Amino acid sequence: MKKIALLLLLAASLMSCSKAFVGDQPSAEPREVFEELWKQIELKYSFMQYKGLDWQAVYNKYSPQVTPGMTDIELFRVLEGMMNELRDGHANVFAPFSFSVYYPLFLNSPENFDGRLLLQSYLRRYPEKHFITGPFQHTVLDTLGVKVGIMTYRSFSSTFSESDLDFIFERFQGADGIIIDMRSNGGGLINNVFQLSGRLVDAERISHYNRLKNGPGANDFGPETTIKVIPSSSDKRFTGRVVMLTNRGSYSATSLFALQMRALPNARIIGDTTGGGLGLPHGAGLRNGWSYRFSVGQALSSETDANNQRYNWEDGVPPHIQVNLDPVAAAQGFDSMVERAIVYIRDGN
Repeated sequence: MKKIALLLLLAASLMSCSKAFVGDQPSAEPREVFEELWKQIELKYSFMQYKGLDWQAVYNKYSPQVTPGMTDIELFRVLEGMMNELRDGHANVFAPFSFSVYYPLFLNSPENFDGRLLLQSYLRRYPEKHFITGPFQHTVLDTLGVKVGIMTYRSFSSTFSESDLDFIFERFQGADGIIIDMRSNGGGLINNVFQLSGRLVDAERISHYNRLKNGPGANDFGPETTIKVIPSSSDKRFTGRVVMLTNRGSYSATSLFALQMRALPNARIIGDTTGGGLGLPHGAGLRNGWSYRFSVGQALSSETDANNQRYNWEDGVPPHIQVNLDPVAAAQGFDSMVERAIVYIRDGN
């Protein structure tokens, strides 16, 4: 349920920003509103070809449902259905009374996270070693013959200071490896992504490439922009073995952090494929005062396939090591994803 709450919180914040569009609810015919939204998506959505969408077929499906005199709620349900055809957590319609969410993104996958288990069995195993610094919880454990730092971060919307990171990474000095648990982190502020990842690199490294939709065609994109991870100016960094834990609730900015982790030779992702959401969302207003947003850009991996094509992981950044939360082990007080991360830190594989 936590990842549902995080996504709803993100959408709610965007809904509040849309009040400038909502205003006094200018009148417009339902047909005009429908046509406007459909056309904007057709022209600007950045994953039309990637997702194999036939947008004309979507029009044919929903257009007959738009009728003169339909209520605002009826119109909202039509627009919601059309927007959800994009299968994109960054695609939303905002009305004064509700907003759309693409729930199958995270409801069709295992939770793979038990916060109470993590707290009791790991973070609070030795209460005197457990700290809450800013939005982070962290500890250091001696287990399976290695010294492991563990930190959790539940939302990139939660800000932190350089002094917060200095305190945490000072504690991690001398550890054999660290685990950064970002399961069910629904995303947030991009600046926080780079601020944190800068503590994990020893040199500039290419993270990914951004490109923005710049024309009406499905493949009309502007030039790619190279994005790099830059080492922090602080000497409180960790460049040993790093594990990022992920599940399908790891979305948006958290998927971006996962892209960065895949670019680091000292990092591994363990768990489930992230929820994706790497596309840059852009929003605008509709003529009836409602608003919307959807993805208008793409983030391409620095990794390439056998044809030297960059991976587009919009539907989710894959882990290096796939592990699900084992309910049998959980009942015995063990988080199988954390335990697998500890094994990697010990053995390197």
